[in-house]
Amino acid sequence: MSIRTIPTLQDVVIQNILRNEALPIRNLEYLPRVLTLQLYKEAIMGGHMEMLKKMVLSCPLACLPVDYLLKTRDVKALKTLLKGLDLLISQKIYPRKWKLKAIDFREVNQDCPNEWSRAPLGACSQEAMSPKEREKCSQRALKPHLKIFIDFDLDKVFQRFLGSLREWVEERKGVVCIYCQKLQIRDLYLKLSKFLRTLPLYYMQELDVNAQHWTREIVEHFCFVLIEMRNLRVLHLSDLSPQVFTGRSINRWYSHRFSLQLWKVNKLLELYMNNIFFLYRVLHKILLSRTPLKTLSLRGCPLKEKDLKHLSMCPSTDKLKCLDLSSFSMKDMSPEPLWVLLENVAHTLETLDLQFCAITESQLNAISPTLGHCSQLKTFSFCGNQIPLTALKNLLSHTASLLLEQAKYPAPLKSFDEILWGFWTEINQMKFD
Repeated sequence: MSIRTIPTLQDVVIQNILRNEALPIRNLEYLPRVLTLQLYKEAIMGGHMEMLKKMVLSCPLACLPVDYLLKTRDVKALKTLLKGLDLLISQKIYPRKWKLKAIDFREVNQDCPNEWSRAPLGACSQEAMSPKEREKCSQRALKPHLKIFIDFDLDKVFQRFLGSLREWVEERKGVVCIYCQKLQIRDLYLKLSKFLRTLPLYYMQELDVNAQHWTREIVEHFCFVLIEMRNLRVLHLSDLSPQVFTGRSINRWYSHRFSLQLWKVNKLLELYMNNIFFLYRVLHKILLSRTPLKTLSLRGCPLKEKDLKHLSMCPSTDKLKCLDLSSFSMKDMSPEPLWVLLENVAHTLETLDLQFCAITESQLNAISPTLGHCSQLKTFSFCGNQIPLTALKNLLSHTASLLLEQAKYPAPLKSFDEILWGFWTEINQMKFD
């Protein structure tokens, strides 16, 4: 037998309101917030244009969350919402009666009333902007405008959806202002530069870039985009192919140009440069920043001993909470640079990842006492290193006093039958026990 779902009282009320388009919505502000939000969602997704116009004009909410539009990528529903907003803008009743001040496409906690009410942190900081940007910001402050908050993943959102929103925003400059705090770029999506130019990039706080298929031209374009992001806090840059830069002189020129632009982003707190192959002078320039980094990830980067020495001497790494140096080889290196770096951050470091670093027994014995001084360490990963039982016991004796929440250690060499071509065979369970 099929069981029919009985509609709730809330569903019945919403459907009755949407069916009666001649119904005046004067008492919308007296409805509960949950019912109001559901009513907007049903009107937008159902294409109830006339009802939506009335609801927008009498909206009791200061911020309308519409994150479901990004999830469904429904261009028709988006255009329905924009037409309703056009009616509100054309009424010219701001600021006396216009209650709706923001549209939020992000997945945020809507119970937080202050989340939307201000521009992102540092957005209009006088020292963060150039004179032209400062002038634009002051001009915008004098004009009424509707804030649109949205975070983009340019690999997931359909270009038609972005195109419709971009055209609508461009035609209403001075009235509509769009804020993007988090931007993810995949593959060749930097070609959407026309859309990027509509965003006030100095509001950007988090940028996640996969550069696997980039060319030199895209890297050069990225430098110009990066220089506008004066309030950038988090940067993920990964998988730049070594084939992009073949000659040492070209490598040097591009990496110097990139590092120079990134150095100007002096509010950076988290830096992830994973599988990046043009590190010449980049670290040296970036780490001269005045802002102490909280997170530094250099996973898979071809670090050299002089790079570790520079990290240990750089003032911007003195207060690191998270350090990821996994998947780079420390073979034939002196343990001293890593020892000095860990000693410098012993009172702040909370997460340390040294997986698959080809750390030897002598290197581990040299840094083990320093690891015992890392009093704040909560997460420690050391798997993937070929360590004998004696060195592993020495390491455990130093880390035993730490209040670790998670620790990953490799099985000692004696528990394996043999190692072929540098790879371990399966663990012999009897030897391991």
